[in-house]
Amino acid sequence: MTAGQFLHRLAAPLAVVHRIPGPHAGRLAGAPRHRTWRDYLHNRLDTYAAAAPDFAPAHRRELDATDRDTEPKLLHHDLQPGHLVRPTSGKPLLLDWELAAFGDPLSDLARLAVRLDLPDPTGVLHLVHRPDPDAVRRFCLYWRIHQLADAALSTDPVVRQRGRARLG
Repeated sequence: MTAGQFLHRLAAPLAVVHRIPGPHAGRLAGAPRHRTWRDYLHNRLDTYAAAAPDFAPAHRRELDATDRDTEPKLLHHDLQPGHLVRPTSGKPLLLDWELAAFGDPLSDLARLAVRLDLPDPTGVLHLVHRPDPDAVRRFCLYWRIHQLADAALSTDPVVRQRGRARLG
């Protein structure tokens, strides 16, 4: 399945998922719950900086200027072709919710663009039906944060190197 086919099949189930509100920001289970999406992202940046001090994030100020503490919505946060299945009869289903979180749906799309290694990461933004004026800026920030996560924490050396290369 090509990236385009995957994105087409993913659009409907993802739209449903991203309408589900959350009571907090951050992971669904097994992790601290954060009062706001911004708090969760700052916590993630602390983790990445501890794991990869050479890539100490310079994203904090941009995060504070960009993020408006979006109302948390359900995120799959591990979108990839193998996690979307279509039963012989019925609608496509998303599998593997281990990394699910509540936050800004644009983060889900940014992580997807990282996983698909798209030449133009903003190519996934068409999955957002009504992006606000700040959407592209927030999306690009989240894309960089996900690259930082790969550069700092990936156990796959190819993924780690790709994240480091993308960050410069």
